[in-house]
Amino acid sequence: MKVAPYPVGGLERDYLRTVYELAGGRAKSAVSFTEVRAESGQSENEAEIACDYWADRGILEWTALGHIALTHVGLRRAKRLERRGWSSTPF
Repeated sequence: MKVAPYPVGGLERDYLRTVYELAGGRAKSAVSFTEVRAESGQSENEAEIACDYWADRGILEWTALGHIALTHVGLRRAKRLERRGWSSTPF
């Protein structure tokens, strides 16, 4: 498992927020990687970096080709960030 050596930043938070919102605030609810990228306004490279960041930490998982979902741990992290206004580091 490769983990990015930098702390969570705005790019990663925005990506997680978009996944959380598109999944309706539910774990294991698959959303399209392409749709997340489009909704977050990130480039393909930025979206891949953010997705890998969360997947490497067990927050997101690939559920099918081109689809990702929050894990149960990821849902707890996203809810904590939501309560904090999406402005603080979850770890």
